[in-house]
Amino acid sequence: MLGWLLLAGCEEKPTGPAPSRFASVKKSTQASAAAFCDKSYPAGAKRYVPAPERPFGEPVPKAAGWTWLNVWATWCKPCVDEMGMLTRWREAFTRENVPVTFELLSVDEPASQPALEKWREKNLPGAIRWIRGDDDFGPFLDGLSVDRNAAIPIHVLIDPKGSVRCVRVGAIHEENYGAARDLITQGD
Repeated sequence: MLGWLLLAGCEEKPTGPAPSRFASVKKSTQASAAAFCDKSYPAGAKRYVPAPERPFGEPVPKAAGWTWLNVWATWCKPCVDEMGMLTRWREAFTRENVPVTFELLSVDEPASQPALEKWREKNLPGAIRWIRGDDDFGPFLDGLSVDRNAAIPIHVLIDPKGSVRCVRVGAIHEENYGAARDLITQGD
């Protein structure tokens, strides 16, 4: 019976010119950016979520363009695994004249300060800030509409006007570069 139904569905012949082989592989920018973000907000949505001010090390420079806020910890393997990739992405954005400032917001416990100090000596994609407790981190996550029990890393993309445009919970991968770049370059 299933074979008969399959044959019945194949009786209609397509009309019009055959699509280009490239037409089937094109993706829309909105679809790829939306797939990158767990939560996304349109330009002008006026969603401002400043990171808690817990400076650690050098002050974070004021971004001229987009800000990529990476919530991480020294004990988080996916977070640590992303650092080299984020550094390469920062360099690629620079080569492509895409203004993005990376900030690293650590959620390490106060006892982890020596480990965090050692990280400052590495080639990190951005300056480090440090949240030392739930009193700051919980409200920060609430402001992003992220569950307080969410896993890190968490990536927050903030447009040049200071509005949160994208929140991604979880690790990113090399194949996500194009979607992130599209969001940043075409998200104004």
